[in-house]
Amino acid sequence: MKIAALENNILAIVAGTFAATIAAEDIEPQFHALTHFPDRRAKGELADLAERLNQFGAYVVELWNKACEPIPEAEIEAFARRHVDLTRRYWAAEGRCMNWFITGPARFPVARNEKRMRISDARRADLRAHEATARKAAKRRAFPHGADDEPIRSGDPSALQRIMTRIEELALSIDRMKAANAIIRRMEKEFSSEEDIIAAVAANTGLSPEAATRGIKLAPWQSRRGFSTTNSRAELRRLQQRLAVLARMKERGTQTEEVETSAGAVEIKENADIARIQLIFPDKPDDPTRRVLKANGFRWSPSQGAWQRHLNEAGRYAAQRVLRTISAA
Repeated sequence: MKIAALENNILAIVAGTFAATIAAEDIEPQFHALTHFPDRRAKGELADLAERLNQFGAYVVELWNKACEPIPEAEIEAFARRHVDLTRRYWAAEGRCMNWFITGPARFPVARNEKRMRISDARRADLRAHEATARKAAKRRAFPHGADDEPIRSGDPSALQRIMTRIEELALSIDRMKAANAIIRRMEKEFSSEEDIIAAVAANTGLSPEAATRGIKLAPWQSRRGFSTTNSRAELRRLQQRLAVLARMKERGTQTEEVETSAGAVEIKENADIARIQLIFPDKPDDPTRRVLKANGFRWSPSQGAWQRHLNEAGRYAAQRVLRTISAA
């Protein structure tokens, strides 16, 4: 998606209902004290802004195409509107700085200029931070439970099924590697060539020739051909344990309990649907209580209206610790 176009030194931006045009000659005066060629600097700044906007638009389109959802025009518009505003602030801060050619020979107040340069650097950092935050938020909205190539989250409604699928894939992979190792050992005794071993492994195990080559071709640090299943078996055990924990949690279901504290009646909720342990206060907690919550790993969730963290034994212990602390206060 193309949000911005730079033609004839004029940047045109259109994103939803947001539209803006910025001419290079309009921002050129802000760089007069920084460079001998303020016109080039102005053109470069507009080109950089156009690139950032278009890259974000392309990133969002790619994300939402993968998620098979309509492109969120409002999100792209909000990013463009905010990013242009932050860029103008950066230009304004940059325009108050002086090049060292001026501050040196002219005995310019250097400390003042250094302060202005620090402000300009902070405004530039705001641009990078805004882009990173917006990309993260867009990915979270496109894949609220994580993408397929990301770790499986406990709050994913299909977490149990995905873990079981992953366990089956790992078990199949281990069986293939064991079968490949048996073929390798047998053919080594027959003094077969590497090419013959690779062909036999690929034909009898379902491994691709590339995968078979990785296990058969000896690296400089290797003394023996074959596939190591150590890491795969460790991952298989970890997934099996996690599957058992999630299954117990789902079977237990959502549990709630109310406890009287100095902050009022606090509801402890073990939300099995999203795998979170939640503390729900009758009113907004005061500053000391919020500090205790944050120190114990709880974060405020506006969508849930609760302070929450992952539902596990550590989370249960942290919730009891919070309640003991605020009750004793």
